[in-house]
Amino acid sequence: LMREYNYSGIPVVDQRKLVGILTNRDVRFIEDQNMNIKVSEVMTKDKLVTVREQAVNSASAMKLLHANRIEKLLVVDENSCCIGLITVKDIEKYNRYPNSCKDSKGRLRVAAAIGTGKKRRYRKM
Repeated sequence: LMREYNYSGIPVVDQRKLVGILTNRDVRFIEDQNMNIKVSEVMTKDKLVTVREQAVNSASAMKLLHANRIEKLLVVDENSCCIGLITVKDIEKYNRYPNSCKDSKGRLRVAAAIGTGKKRRYRKM
């Protein structure tokens, strides 16, 4: 799944509670013929670095990532339920494109417009 969709890390939850993270580092040396191995056997479950949503901004997230020498920071709520993931790439893009259009949670907004007439339609394609 990670290879197919080019994911470098996936939070692992049980009953909505964070129990680990599966990263490229965890699966790098698993042979293709050994794909029946359980996620719980290879995931990182010790020393997970988490942060509460209200207590994080890009500067504090980058400090935590750097101090712990990790690339992914797990965001949890007050019940230890995983509600997000912040990556080094997320922060780099946020800093590189500070004027991009984002919603109240910092997610990129996207919009598109297409004319309805035949001439406009062909011109846009």
